[in-house]
Amino acid sequence: MLSWLRDRAARHLPGQAAGNADAAASEDPAPLDPEVLDCLMDLVDPEVGVSVVHLGLVYRAVRTPGRIEVDLTLTTRTCPLGAVLVEGAREHLRHRFNDCLTLAVRLVWSPTWTPDRITDQGLALLGHPPRHLS
Repeated sequence: MLSWLRDRAARHLPGQAAGNADAAASEDPAPLDPEVLDCLMDLVDPEVGVSVVHLGLVYRAVRTPGRIEVDLTLTTRTCPLGAVLVEGAREHLRHRFNDCLTLAVRLVWSPTWTPDRITDQGLALLGHPPRHLS
């Protein structure tokens, strides 16, 4: 499964080789609110069957009084499920944070997603060993 994702990313996102962690690592990490991430843990990419959080598709998650902002990406720009994931994220957030006045969920394309963003738990769910064995 991981090789399929890596090949797919390389085919559809030219300009950055799949597996190039240096490009993603050079970006400043965006804030990730733990409660927002916990809420989105149940949002599963229907094509892959793994949480968008474990796939590393959540690039930014900020919660302030009355507002939540989330930036998501997809495994490829050609993925037809972008609108489904954005609406799913909104529904999950609306259900958990029902007092929130503004929910802003948007798709972003930078930095380019690579399989290196998948968490160790995501790798395990895909049937792969973790990157770092302790």
